[in-house]
Amino acid sequence: MEENNIEERHKKITFGLAIFFACLLFLDFLIISLVYSYSDWIAILIFSLLFIFPAYISNAGMVLVGGGKPIDKGKYFRDGRRIFGDHKTWNGLIKGPLFLGIPISIIVAFIFLIFWSSIADYQRSYAEEGLFVIYEDISSYKYYFIGGSFPAGFVSLIVRIVLCAYGAAIGDLIGSFLKRRFNLESGAPAPVIDQLDFALFAILLTSIPALFMPELFWIPDINILIFLLILTPSVSVIANTVAFILGLKDVPW
Repeated sequence: MEENNIEERHKKITFGLAIFFACLLFLDFLIISLVYSYSDWIAILIFSLLFIFPAYISNAGMVLVGGGKPIDKGKYFRDGRRIFGDHKTWNGLIKGPLFLGIPISIIVAFIFLIFWSSIADYQRSYAEEGLFVIYEDISSYKYYFIGGSFPAGFVSLIVRIVLCAYGAAIGDLIGSFLKRRFNLESGAPAPVIDQLDFALFAILLTSIPALFMPELFWIPDINILIFLLILTPSVSVIANTVAFILGLKDVPW
């Protein structure tokens, strides 16, 4: 009975978070559209997705290629709880980014590189029509789509993909460590930690080279950072909630 009550409470929290994040997305859209322009919000959406894409794929890939011996070898921390748990394995940590996150992202980058001239033409035509307020310059599009001027920019993009992919893996591992400290079992819902751990570390690790090579690496601007912090939990929470409502999942997390 108590277990059913806990599950129902988790469901209510998850449904509430889905509504909350949906409202945040809409609010972000309204603010950017009113302060700048609708086109600028679309640019923020595209830049954010291009930036975080390796992290998303790696995070999903760790589940698909995981398994095997756990990283913590079944050992316990000084608080008497597991360090990471059985679900955190070397296979997932290493192979998720290496086999899925990185190669898929590089393939997508090559596709954008092939079609870059067409993408640039579209952007210039929209900019000439005055549809942008803050993202009218082609340099932002070049950075997020193909890394910058070829070939140095594209090489930096590959570096960025690798850092983003493994930043997500490390963040997921640290999130698991924090969940164990709060006495949450592996697989138990942790709304903030579950959705933001991998994204925060992907952003952090990818931004480090910008401190030393700002001509090749950029720290995402405040509009993109805010949108990523809204988008990442939104995608997970809303998608899981919809899947649960459609009967595709047993629980909405």
